[in-house]
Amino acid sequence: MKLAAITKAEAMSYFKKYSAYRGPFDFAIGVKEGDVLHGVIALNADGNEFSLGHIQTDGNAHIGSLLYGGAWRSAKAMGYTHVKI
Repeated sequence: MKLAAITKAEAMSYFKKYSAYRGPFDFAIGVKEGDVLHGVIALNADGNEFSLGHIQTDGNAHIGSLLYGGAWRSAKAMGYTHVKI
């Protein structure tokens, strides 16, 4: 399983399938195994703050850790020094 860039539409489709979350978010990261999406994290970045909007997985072990790690690396790459959870 690997982190993957996904579109907002893919993220919303996943949230509709597994979660009640419909809130706004700027971008998302997913975990895929082949073409199968196993988890999504929604993220917000507004210039002053980088925050996690929502995380949802299908229950596979360690996917949450992969997503949180990917979110932190994304925040650092964009110049943020902390992430609001």
